Amino acid sequence: MYEKGASVLLRTEKISSDGSGIARTPEGFVIFIPGALPGETLKATVMLRKKEYAIAFPDELLEPHPLRRQPFCPVFNSCGGCQLQHASYALQLELKRAIVQDAFERIYKRPFPPVTSCNPSPEQIRYRNKTSLPVRNREGKTVMGYFARRSHDVVPIKSCPVAAHSIDRAFSAVAESLPVLGLVPYNEKNGKGMLRHAIFRQSIENNDTLVSFVLADTLSSRKKAIFEERLLPALQETLPNLRSLTLNINSARNNVIVGPKTEVLFGDGLIEETLASFRFEYDTTAFFQVNSRQACILYEFVVDLAGLTGTERVLELFSGIGTLTSFLAARSLHVTAVEEWDSSVRMMRSNLSRNGVGEKTAIIAGAVEKVAPSLEGTFDVIVLDPPRTGCDASVLHKVLSLNPRRIIYVSCNPATLARDAGILTDQGFVLDTLACFDLFPQTVHVETVARFFRI
Repeated sequence: MYEKGASVLLRTEKISSDGSGIARTPEGFVIFIPGALPGETLKATVMLRKKEYAIAFPDELLEPHPLRRQPFCPVFNSCGGCQLQHASYALQLELKRAIVQDAFERIYKRPFPPVTSCNPSPEQIRYRNKTSLPVRNREGKTVMGYFARRSHDVVPIKSCPVAAHSIDRAFSAVAESLPVLGLVPYNEKNGKGMLRHAIFRQSIENNDTLVSFVLADTLSSRKKAIFEERLLPALQETLPNLRSLTLNINSARNNVIVGPKTEVLFGDGLIEETLASFRFEYDTTAFFQVNSRQACILYEFVVDLAGLTGTERVLELFSGIGTLTSFLAARSLHVTAVEEWDSSVRMMRSNLSRNGVGEKTAIIAGAVEKVAPSLEGTFDVIVLDPPRTGCDASVLHKVLSLNPRRIIYVSCNPATLARDAGILTDQGFVLDTLACFDLFPQTVHVETVARFFRI
């Protein structure tokens, strides 16, 4: 029963972290159904059978969720970029709150405060200030697009409704120019080929745009001239606000998109964004929240949650280019910021100075895991904003040893947040706030903020 090819009648209970509906058979066996929403009844065919679960694809929707809607993107059913366009926005917010709730029930397994309603994004489309599109060979043609769901096959696109307007306009100009660049698309399986990704970044408030190509190796002068003579004029015609065109070199055989070296072909290699009263310059490789206006709301919430009055000493780990750092420094006595990526460290220094808080901050360059053992001093508040993998246990134990009054943890992965929250609360801190923010409308991703108090 439930073997591959079997036809099953299912009733979904909740949603998974990848956006699939989850159903349980009378025997308790778990089946994931891509595209299904919670509370739906459907017929499906089992496509993959594992020991502990199966994946079934829907054949007939018998009882749809009342808030199901028609997706507005023509490639939604094949593209892996969005997972929730078939849910109304109100339902998306509830599903994201439920994902956080479920992570803490499954992983944290201790009493926790109510998860607040997910804070809605100011925009549900055209909000993305960055898009990275893989470039691959498809049936002998060079194509650019998003990866298909559960696959590294590229779904070609020339437009995307969640991308900011200038980014969306740039897609078609780049897609049409790919054949004339004369570069072989990268092959993930054998590591051969030159052109890996196209990166598009736009300032939402200032309207700067940056276009970059990620290459497996440096180009000859002749090849660079093709970019400058054939591609650059097309981009400038399409994007009057084009500020920078760059080439990023990533020779490593891994799934990391960008490498450490960037060459500037046009402009200064930067763009500038404004959040509240702060201005930030950043480059091709820097981390910057993809939803600028919602990020501003999130940062202001974090500062309020930290209870800053102007007298506190703050330690911020994983600081990036100094976005949240600026918000924290403006409301505290002093901030010590730790960041690993070299170009982000350089830009953080200039950004903090530009925003008038340079004298209130100290920057430590290095990986948090390596810097943490040497951290000393008294910190009233510690702010963590790690990548999806969360914090290394050694970092959390160092944070605990510094004995702050409050810890604020910003996370893009509820599962690793729930895991790390267990370590913090087992060592004498109390989790009193769980708030979630929708920085990624139409997708299953959710940003969560947790506050911990020392007993």
